Amino acid sequence: MSTDTHAGASPRSGPVSFTMDSPWVRRVPREQARVRLICLPFAGGGASVYQRTAALMPSWVETLTVQLPGREDRSREEPPARIETLVTACSIALRPYTTMPYVLYGHCAGGLLAYEIAHEMGRRFGTWPQRLIVGEQPAPQAPPPAEPLHLLPDEELLATVRERGGLPDAVARNAPLLDMLLPLLRSDFELWENYRHRPRPPLPVPITTVRGLTGSVDESDLAGWAAQTAVGRTGLSVEGGHYFVVGLTPEAAREIGGQLAVEPPAPAGRTSS
Repeated sequence: MSTDTHAGASPRSGPVSFTMDSPWVRRVPREQARVRLICLPFAGGGASVYQRTAALMPSWVETLTVQLPGREDRSREEPPARIETLVTACSIALRPYTTMPYVLYGHCAGGLLAYEIAHEMGRRFGTWPQRLIVGEQPAPQAPPPAEPLHLLPDEELLATVRERGGLPDAVARNAPLLDMLLPLLRSDFELWENYRHRPRPPLPVPITTVRGLTGSVDESDLAGWAAQTAVGRTGLSVEGGHYFVVGLTPEAAREIGGQLAVEPPAPAGRTSS
């Protein structure tokens, strides 16, 4: 079976490495890029969760991911404490990368961050994404969770994240690493579980919602995103659980890649009809 993520364009077969453009930006430069896929990580996640995504995107897609304070090579920094400050900082850091068409992808809490950044980029710079893609995240106007994860005891919080597929066995068995990770997880969950939607006009861009077939978010939870776009919502279901993006399959990458707004160039020697 072909692993092309779009007709006429193939993904790279091996792992990729991100370049560090700034404290906020990790990128896989691609000379043939026609669109940038800007990715925002889930609660507790760092830029590396999108390495597989970058490897599976075709050559005409340049994958860029945001590295938030408090994780991976920014682990000595304090995690974000205010959503508004975080949105402003991310938008300013991303501004130089919006000179070509771009799409925002956010997974779980990263979907709310991507939604807020989309509004901020339009308001502050007049530069809207061509599409907002959200994975495993209910609509921003949905009520807050009845049982917030950030209030759970340590063992229950870690067990819940592990059950959803967000805590690899190697990490779960590493007590010193868990001790470092737990405060970040709790801080991130507290930040986004206390998120309150601020009503604004719908985004002038299409929204695609993506759920894992064995994930924790139902289609009914995602339907509310239709109210946040003036030009329509598309719903996708892909193989995997709540954190399907970590082990993204070629088929799921193909589905997501098919939502990118800019078509690849025709293969060499072939002309359009």
